[in-house]
Amino acid sequence: MIDLAIAIDTDRKGTTVIETNKGLELKAPGWPRDCEFQLVAFGPAGRTCEIILTDQLADDISNALLKLETTGAVGKQKPDWYRRLMRYARGASGT
Repeated sequence: MIDLAIAIDTDRKGTTVIETNKGLELKAPGWPRDCEFQLVAFGPAGRTCEIILTDQLADDISNALLKLETTGAVGKQKPDWYRRLMRYARGASGT
């Protein structure tokens, strides 16, 4: 899952504890100290999360779209989700 999160605490080992927009509390190793919120990825039953850098996410989306385009998997009529992802990936190195 992906969600926005804010830092709310630090555990006794110094790991940042975050709260997602959906109210989940998770440990976030590597949380940057100079920000208020981050995009995070986590499993439904997870206790920790991974920080998602938005430029890397845009690159990943761009690469996936490029692969879809080169294989012809999407077809000529581009669905709405494809067009939205194209907007999100603009500016990434792969587009």
